[in-house]
Amino acid sequence: MTKPDGAGRFTVHVLEPIHEEAIECLRAKVQVVTWEEKDVEHWHDRADAIIVRSHPVSAADIAKASKLKVIGKHGAGTDTIDVEAARRKGVEVVSTPGVNAASVADLALAMALSLSRNLMGHTLALQRGTPLTGPQRVGWEVSELPAGIIGLGAIGRAVAKRLEGGFGVSVTAYDPGIPEDAWPEGIGRASSLDELLASSRLLFLHVGLNDATRGMIGSEELAALPEGAFLINCARGGVVSESALAEALASGHLGGAASDVFEQEPPSPDLPLLQQSGFIATPHIGGSTREGLRRTGLEVASKVMAVLDVE
Repeated sequence: MTKPDGAGRFTVHVLEPIHEEAIECLRAKVQVVTWEEKDVEHWHDRADAIIVRSHPVSAADIAKASKLKVIGKHGAGTDTIDVEAARRKGVEVVSTPGVNAASVADLALAMALSLSRNLMGHTLALQRGTPLTGPQRVGWEVSELPAGIIGLGAIGRAVAKRLEGGFGVSVTAYDPGIPEDAWPEGIGRASSLDELLASSRLLFLHVGLNDATRGMIGSEELAALPEGAFLINCARGGVVSESALAEALASGHLGGAASDVFEQEPPSPDLPLLQQSGFIATPHIGGSTREGLRRTGLEVASKVMAVLDVE
């Protein structure tokens, strides 16, 4: 790696907030421009490296950035970065898959527990002064609900571990990318997506967004789930058709759904999906725990500095 001219240091522009320990780690080795400073907007001219969370990095951005050597993604998914444009220009893209798995898995499980006991419905009813009655008061133990997981990477496995070990839930997964001899013990393997959907009362999505997964859960797939099933999406918004999910909730086919991610983030307040009863939403906070942010920040800082050869 070519060092900066003279006695200068590499310049890293951090375009969005990351953990303070990660900033300190960077400042010990490089010049840092943070999201709070005016100069951060001029990264195309000055940055040897950038660190982003959800900030898009387009082919045009990469073409303009004459000094850019590495893009650090604070998180696993790189769908907001034009990775191919970076490759063509010799700019390395690093990310942090699996580092925030525990944080995301905790949120997915919290959503499943909330849906199974209709916590949102009970809260709204009490706020109106009309507590739910009859069958509406009755929920499910999660052990009653066979779980299906699409995507058995670090997060999917962390969810499976929590479901099996903590709640005694029967778990089956679908992930054709995992060889038979590497399949985790104790997790059932579905041979097809259709097979998984037909048996899942709790469906968890934990896949990246790419050509193969974009729109993989639409009207037909939702109809294939058992009546009253619950869907939890802590993957990417584009994996699920938001209009189809809204229709499945409105029709009563699904018992509820939760999502931490949306096709457009933040979603418009008038998005039909947000208006459905039985729907829980969070603004892409899966990895946003204190420890998760610390680990992810330190990991992306370390990887960026390794590419710059300043460790």
